[in-house]
Amino acid sequence: MIARGGEPILPEVGEVAYLLRYWQDTGLVGSGAMGPIRLSALELMAWQEGSCVELAPWEFAVLREMSAQYIASLHAASRPDCPAPYGDAFNQLDRDVVEKKVVNQFKAFMLAQSSQSIQSTANSSTEINPCK
Repeated sequence: MIARGGEPILPEVGEVAYLLRYWQDTGLVGSGAMGPIRLSALELMAWQEGSCVELAPWEFAVLREMSAQYIASLHAASRPDCPAPYGDAFNQLDRDVVEKKVVNQFKAFMLAQSSQSIQSTANSSTEINPCK
């Protein structure tokens, strides 16, 4: 795309943009013997403790899923017939379609996970957090 004079057009993710920053801070993926692997729960827990960020259960799950999907995309992108995830940079319609898909997926996941998070919080015991 850049070689053709275009610039990657990434969709806006709105109010969950902070999750992208968290994900980048965690390193996107873990290291495995055969290459990148999904971020482990231990890695995320260590990152939370080291950065004094307390993730909600749904945020924790989203970061792990983002890592897994990123790795899946890396593997899929190695195939010559794999279409670019961002569509044609010179076609605004593609950008709008991709943006709507990303935003809708985040909203659906947040909605589903927020109800689980509320139930989990109500059922969990009080823990001491030195970051507070």
